[in-house]
Amino acid sequence: MGRNGMTLKTPLKILLAGSLALALLAAGLSWSLGWIGGGQKLPGRLVDYHKVYDGFWDVACDTALDGSDVGCYIQYVDVYRPRPNFAAAMVEVVMHHGPGGAPDPHVRFDIEPGLSFRDTRIAVLSADGARPRDLSHCASNTCRITCTDGQAVLDLWRGGTALTLTVDEGHDAPARLLWPLQSMPAILDDFAAQRAVRSLP
Repeated sequence: MGRNGMTLKTPLKILLAGSLALALLAAGLSWSLGWIGGGQKLPGRLVDYHKVYDGFWDVACDTALDGSDVGCYIQYVDVYRPRPNFAAAMVEVVMHHGPGGAPDPHVRFDIEPGLSFRDTRIAVLSADGARPRDLSHCASNTCRITCTDGQAVLDLWRGGTALTLTVDEGHDAPARLLWPLQSMPAILDDFAAQRAVRSLP
């Protein structure tokens, strides 16, 4: 399905520099590429809006070349270990049409194939302390949070200072990732404005 509940010929996109994009493909990750840094676009999608916050948070909108599908999304891709022991994690936010036409947030986390969210912890850091989220119900390397839970996640991000992931890879020490949230109010407002311009949920 597409970002807004429509069928797409291409799956989810990643906004990356070319070398990282090739590394993701070589690693066999489940994410495909609709746009690669440096202005190189892959067939099938046209990126008509792209803004980067804090170095890695992307707000982007794209369109199928035939105009049949329009979508906007937020993404953070963290290649936290380069080759030869490549590892990456990402989060993507899209909006679908919910009941009554209200926006239905879908927050999707991905970690390396073979890993599980049963062994991964996510928490939002804020002035009033860390607020962990239990993702143990997500047995695979993909976890999607939707509807009122998805909106609660975005509300929490808006007031947070950082998003942390502790990924248990089966090594001596888990990978500890920290993604800044200081710009999240601007990111969410930009995301909403771009969707409004395109009459998206």
